[in-house]
Amino acid sequence: MMHKQMRYLAMICAGLLLLAGCGKKEAPQVVGDTGEKPQIVDLSYEVVGNVLELKFSLAGDPAGLGYQIDRTQVDPYCHCLDIWRRYYERPAMKQQVGTPLTRPINLKTDKVEFVFRIRAIDRFGNFGPWSKAIHARAVDLSK
Repeated sequence: MMHKQMRYLAMICAGLLLLAGCGKKEAPQVVGDTGEKPQIVDLSYEVVGNVLELKFSLAGDPAGLGYQIDRTQVDPYCHCLDIWRRYYERPAMKQQVGTPLTRPINLKTDKVEFVFRIRAIDRFGNFGPWSKAIHARAVDLSK
């Protein structure tokens, strides 16, 4: 009887180890590769008043592309960049591929120099390269 209980206890411990094993815990991810890296193409930008207007197109997987925009600030004392943070993310959609897109970004203040970067992402989570850094500061409209 004691032997049976020990074996049962060992099976429970093994099961708990399997459930609590080390490694990254997250929802299952779709794995795929279109062979073509998603890209931001024809990127241009302009500051109009307090709005940075990004214009670009997405190239890559015809089944759907999205994009991510990160933002940081320029430190006024060391003139170095702060930590990049996700500012906006648009999921992959078929109608965005090859279509000219415009993304307005409210800069809110002329006291801070913001820096943005953008990259494309396909429906499988494959990322394209980051764009060059886009520096923008709002215009003081009171002058």
